[in-house]
Amino acid sequence: MDPRLKALLALPENKRCADCWGQQPRFASVTHGVFLCNRCFGVHRGMGVHISRTRSVQLDQWNDEQISAMARGGNAAHALVW
Repeated sequence: MDPRLKALLALPENKRCADCWGQQPRFASVTHGVFLCNRCFGVHRGMGVHISRTRSVQLDQWNDEQISAMARGGNAAHALVW
């Protein structure tokens, strides 16, 4: 796992799924800049990449642009909007 993603996941607001508040999110929607649990990841993935582009935090390769999008977003910012 990229150390920058690991640091983002360590933030208190990112330790729970952005959608259902489940523990230990291991997936992300880069489009929305949020961390997700397995169940909510499946929902986002089912929406299609034109709505929510999803990635595994541990298994997928992340580029700098994607990590920057996650740093700009985060579950706390998402909670303010949704």
